[in-house]
Amino acid sequence: MGFQPNSQIPITDIEKATLETNNSNNEDILIAAKGGGVSFAGRIFEYIVRFAFGIFIARVVGPEQYGLYTLAITVSLVATNIAMLGLQTGLVRFLPASIREKDDETTWGIIQISIGIPLIFSLILALGLFLLADNLAVLLFHDIRMVPLLRIASLLIPLDTLSFMAYIITISYKEPKYNVIANNILSPLVKLLLAAAFLAIGLSTKGILIAQVIASIAGLLVLIYFVNSLFPLLRPLGSVFKYIGKLMRYSLTVYWGWIVNTLSATFTTLALGFVGLASGVGVYTAASRFSMIGSMFYLSIGNISTPIIADLYSQGSNDQLKAYYQTTARWLIIFNLPVFLTSVLYAKPLLSLFGDDFTTGFASMIILAFGTLAYTSTGLGANTLDMTDHPKVNSINSVILVIILIMLNILLVPRYEVIGAALATSISTVLVNLLCLIEVWVLLRIQPYNRSLFKPLLAGLIAGLVAVIINRFLPLPYLPQLIVGGGTLWLVYFGLLLLFKLPPEDMLVVERTISRIRIKSSFINLFTKNKHK
Repeated sequence: MGFQPNSQIPITDIEKATLETNNSNNEDILIAAKGGGVSFAGRIFEYIVRFAFGIFIARVVGPEQYGLYTLAITVSLVATNIAMLGLQTGLVRFLPASIREKDDETTWGIIQISIGIPLIFSLILALGLFLLADNLAVLLFHDIRMVPLLRIASLLIPLDTLSFMAYIITISYKEPKYNVIANNILSPLVKLLLAAAFLAIGLSTKGILIAQVIASIAGLLVLIYFVNSLFPLLRPLGSVFKYIGKLMRYSLTVYWGWIVNTLSATFTTLALGFVGLASGVGVYTAASRFSMIGSMFYLSIGNISTPIIADLYSQGSNDQLKAYYQTTARWLIIFNLPVFLTSVLYAKPLLSLFGDDFTTGFASMIILAFGTLAYTSTGLGANTLDMTDHPKVNSINSVILVIILIMLNILLVPRYEVIGAALATSISTVLVNLLCLIEVWVLLRIQPYNRSLFKPLLAGLIAGLVAVIINRFLPLPYLPQLIVGGGTLWLVYFGLLLLFKLPPEDMLVVERTISRIRIKSSFINLFTKNKHK
């Protein structure tokens, strides 16, 4: 660990092997930091735009119409995930290897299967939703107003299916920036601007969905352009039969787990719709918006980590895999602690941004924050199981999650409505993530925690106490309270982290980031000077 690259001291073969392992591990960490950072920056931008979009829509149309819009989007999301047949997971499992080996024939075969089959299924499901919209609106949601919304949402199914598969191709090439441009920046901006225009001319919720369809088309076209720049798509269709068996066997094994995961992510929203609580869907959606912040960082790190984990496992680098698992877990906890504290301590001020009608969901928001903390602080367990040839275990976990979730929703939603929905989501999330944590230890003998977590936990405790004191002795209206108290919480937390000093792996990332900023700054200064000469 104390080795200096320019040292002239002779080293043994064992030391050489150790250094090679450390260097390789650092490279993986830097890739994850860079890719996860780019992806997260894009997701943060998308979240800000979507947050502004949600506030704008909620204030214009109110909780009920906001809930109807959410239900239509949720139905299209479920159909999209069904249409992909798990091939998105098979794609990320096998494509990185063919890319690394520069095997264009295999790469092209995998891409053809992973795009062609889901596209066909997505078109079938879109047509079915369009034709059966009347029956679904009445039988499932007890609201005839859902009919035109479901028909418009059906157009999203093939668009989002293609977009997601194209996104998986870009991260298989370890180029998350392309998805950031297409789906995290362009698409949300187009949706926000068009939705505002359509609402201005009186199209209401239908206009919002039309804006989403147009935005999806724009994002998809840009993403296809980027995929083509990575791997030219204008080439003869090749034989796919020698790839389809292996790819489909793996994908279908994971598929049922993916479907179950989709149900776990959407069933609570649908359950509120099934009992006719459209306004409850709107309130629950607003409350869950803040839980998305923690999930975004998890997904950003998880998505870029998936091919890295697959590579480490295929190379038999178990020590590197353990180190990587613990490093990413620490990052997740470091980021999610202040998000959790803010959601718990400032639930009402945050929900008041959507309108006074939404502040009734503050208890639900606090409950969801605990579930999100459990989800994000137990490490990349699900990704690790999938990429270490244990997809069946993940599938079983997903089934357990959905069974618990459905049972809790049936028991709690009719009686406690939105609070019951939040309890069902959080309890099921906590139980299954603890199970996943145990399984990774039993199967791989790795766990995500070490002593380096003490410092962020202590920083979180102190920052939380400071925020509680401010709230107690400095009563303010909602917005100033959020700015003063929430801002102080984050400043104290990250200030203490810097004071406590970061582990070497994190310092490597920070130093590399600062170095990149300095290089870009020097280039800008040089460019500016030359321009004025």
